[in-house]
Amino acid sequence: MSLIINSEVSKQYLLEEDAIAGFKKAVNNNQLQLAMRVLVDILDVFVEGFDLLIDAEEEPSITPAEKIVEVVPAPELATEDKKNANKKTEVKTEEK
Repeated sequence: MSLIINSEVSKQYLLEEDAIAGFKKAVNNNQLQLAMRVLVDILDVFVEGFDLLIDAEEEPSITPAEKIVEVVPAPELATEDKKNANKKTEVKTEEK
């Protein structure tokens, strides 16, 4: 997988769609000023990518441990549950 970066300077002067290939071509031809102009386009793309990564890290992420919320019954419900637990359930069977 190769990275393709578009550059108008590379397209216009070097006839290369890919800025990286255009940069290499300009360096090989000793066109250093042109290579620097293409390199600026390449660096702009990398800076945008780093900015996106940094922004994503700054956003608070919720870990699975933070998602767990302890549910505590209200005091009224807790006393009713205890009363119901103390009562024995009777099973009535009818004899035929």
